[in-house]
Amino acid sequence: MKVTKNLKNKGLLLIITIYLLIKIPFTIKNNILFTNIVNPIFWICIFIYVILDMKKGYFRFNINRKYCVPAIIISFINICIYFYLGFIFGFSKSMYKHSIYAMLQNFVIQLFPIIGLEFTRELIMARNKNKFLILYITVLLILLELNFNTIINLIINKEELFKYICSTIIPIIASSILYTYLALKSCYIFNLIYRIFTIAVILIMPIIPKLDWFVLGSLKLLSIVVIYLLFKYELIKEKSIKKKRTDFYAKITYLLALTLAVMLICFMLGSFKYEPISILSNSMQPKFGIGDVVIFEKLSEAELKEIPIGAIIVYSVNEKNIVHRVVDIIKTNGEILYKTKGDRNNLPDANLVQIEKIQGIYKLHLKYIGFPSVCLYYFFNLER
Repeated sequence: MKVTKNLKNKGLLLIITIYLLIKIPFTIKNNILFTNIVNPIFWICIFIYVILDMKKGYFRFNINRKYCVPAIIISFINICIYFYLGFIFGFSKSMYKHSIYAMLQNFVIQLFPIIGLEFTRELIMARNKNKFLILYITVLLILLELNFNTIINLIINKEELFKYICSTIIPIIASSILYTYLALKSCYIFNLIYRIFTIAVILIMPIIPKLDWFVLGSLKLLSIVVIYLLFKYELIKEKSIKKKRTDFYAKITYLLALTLAVMLICFMLGSFKYEPISILSNSMQPKFGIGDVVIFEKLSEAELKEIPIGAIIVYSVNEKNIVHRVVDIIKTNGEILYKTKGDRNNLPDANLVQIEKIQGIYKLHLKYIGFPSVCLYYFFNLER
């Protein structure tokens, strides 16, 4: 039986590996026929193979039904947060058509590969605890979910490639590792429900949130972290049911980690009254310089009109953020304009700052921790 199982594992992995090698050139060329017909049919065949294999008695799915409800709840919360962000960043029209035929077609194209992927993952995980096979199948499934056409097209544009890596590739890698972990813990039913529910809602909705790459990538990674922490705690609780004190401290630890993660993401997204910004020049030395992070406070409309001379403000010019000191206030025709200057500069800034251009007022700064942002800025050759 063990020999038979190993042979089946190797045979299935060989078939999927060959399919990946066939798929890559078609994906690079963005072959619609392959994407819309061949890919779903292949994963339908894989699904049928797994079901038949199960009936032969070689493999039994360990379905933990207790994870079905949590999967639906977490999926629903994730979707709610996703669409809530749309009210902050705006909405755009969905790229999918919504006739009955088009929706059925979208379901086949999008959902059957996911079902095939997750059944394959569970089949390998349930049969074998070999670390090499676990790593191999995880990497293999990651490659199967990548869009090589997009990657190739973005290679010449380093900035857009970086954004795509952060918003799509890294979440795909992280989520695949998470799904493998859950499959090893016999929680594959969660993978199926969570992935199918999340994608199905997006396919059905006529509008989707217009999120930038950072927000989209952060939301995906935050969801992965939350799911991992919840299941990790649940598994710890199951193993130490008699150790109530241990459970209590574990619960507090994960709760704190989750809270800090959510707060950090919200802070970076500017959801609070205070927001960080990396400094890209030395125009304000010796107060702060390149690589420092300035924390600024957002102001109300009334507060914007009462900024005193000497205050350091954050304002935008041509989608570029500038942090300079107010050196004069000019009132003309009922409008308030601020003249600014960098402490290190010899002359004031050429343009006066309008109130609507001001994002906030300086509160404090942190030394050096903004250097990663500075490096990325210059790596992509952005304009100063």
